[in-house]
Amino acid sequence: MKRLTTAALAVLTVLVMVFSLTACAGKAVTLTVQDKDAKTEVEANVGMTVSQVLEKAEIKLGEKDETEPAKDEKIAEDTTKITVKRYAKVTVKLGDETREIEMTGGTVADAIEKSGLNTNGCEPDVDKDKYLEDGMVINMVKGTKVTLTVDGKTSDVATKAKTVEDFLKEQKVTLGEDDEVSEKLNAEIKDGMKITVKRVEYKTEEKTEKIEYKTVEKESDSLEAGKEEVTQEGKDGEKTVTYKVKYVDGKEDSREKVEEKVTKEAVDKVVTRGTKTESSQQEQPQQQEQPQQQSQQEQPAGKTVVSKENFPDCDGSGHGYYEIHYSDGSVEYQQY
Repeated sequence: MKRLTTAALAVLTVLVMVFSLTACAGKAVTLTVQDKDAKTEVEANVGMTVSQVLEKAEIKLGEKDETEPAKDEKIAEDTTKITVKRYAKVTVKLGDETREIEMTGGTVADAIEKSGLNTNGCEPDVDKDKYLEDGMVINMVKGTKVTLTVDGKTSDVATKAKTVEDFLKEQKVTLGEDDEVSEKLNAEIKDGMKITVKRVEYKTEEKTEKIEYKTVEKESDSLEAGKEEVTQEGKDGEKTVTYKVKYVDGKEDSREKVEEKVTKEAVDKVVTRGTKTESSQQEQPQQQEQPQQQSQQEQPAGKTVVSKENFPDCDGSGHGYYEIHYSDGSVEYQQY
């Protein structure tokens, strides 16, 4: 019984090891293969070599081509990309000077730099960012000198572009919808031309602003002349103002008010100034007494006063009239 148990344990151990190795080797990963400008996605298993992955993706390598990671390196769980570096032998020409350059995975700009030629003021007749092709000939030609200012940087550039628009494309300058260029896009490139690109952005901004209260003056004959009182305190209001703001290269250039909405009305400050004098205080009772005395003197005989109502003028002058009702039903009006 003991032998059977030992044998069973040995078999189980072997099965576990085989299963573990198989599971590890069989784990699938998705890789991106970059071959010059082309990108290919391929499913691979951990443990496969780079060469096996490329073979599965039907990507053939030349004898001098290289890869990153190397061809015989195995794919790991964290491997995500394989880069194919193609071998190329190219010729760089500048006037009567010629250089033969051999590179793996380079661009036109890399070949020009490696040539060691004095290419100042010259431009290649092919795109600098183009990947090298075996047998390619790169001719350096004298370019038109242009000063370019964009995104806070100024540089002198030799170009073979014919128009401003072509030049900006050549320099990989992408224009936004509101960006401004110092020259017209269809303008012809000239030696010594200065081209400035301004990055323009419009934003809508809201701002809460104060509405200052006003001071209003009023007069009152109930307050002595020469005196004044604040009969109502002023309070500032508030308004929400919407602006359209223009930014040039990240700095505010201008702002335009597009809407204004009052959220709290301002309250006026009221200052009352007195107009009352001593003479106006004394005159009013005297003026009222005289009509009373006169009415008593002029009262007709044989009838008595039933009621007498005072109606003063509204202008504060102290004048008005009395409406007098007598016992015989008659009514009389007396000015004072």
